[in-house]
Amino acid sequence: MYTIEQLSCITGLTTRTLRNYLKSEILQGSKDTGIWQFTEQQVSAFVRHPSVWPSIQAKHHAIVYDFLAGQDNGENEMCILLDLTLEERQAKEKADFFCNAANSLSHIRFAFSYESGKAHYILKGKEVEINRIMKEFYCQ
Repeated sequence: MYTIEQLSCITGLTTRTLRNYLKSEILQGSKDTGIWQFTEQQVSAFVRHPSVWPSIQAKHHAIVYDFLAGQDNGENEMCILLDLTLEERQAKEKADFFCNAANSLSHIRFAFSYESGKAHYILKGKEVEINRIMKEFYCQ
């Protein structure tokens, strides 16, 4: 199960945008004790929806573009792109790891997509924080 915050982290879409998709019934979920929850099937159907997928791709591309544009904020930054051949379950477990790590640190942008056996992960942020996440990822 995914929360709206986790779905926002993975897709790059804001929680407000996700709530609009809920209102239009493009995104399906259930609200339990005031918290939206989504199954893997609901998330998969949502991200594959023809009116949603281009928005998600644009958000993911924007992370890389912002990095390449070289906005100098005085901090050392890093952008990592990982393309891994994984089963969907494994890909989502790794996405959960990155999403939780990104949410626990400041200034980390994360995106995830899965298509035809390939998991695509994007992480952008302070060099020290990205290094810490990647070290933990590879030491799992």
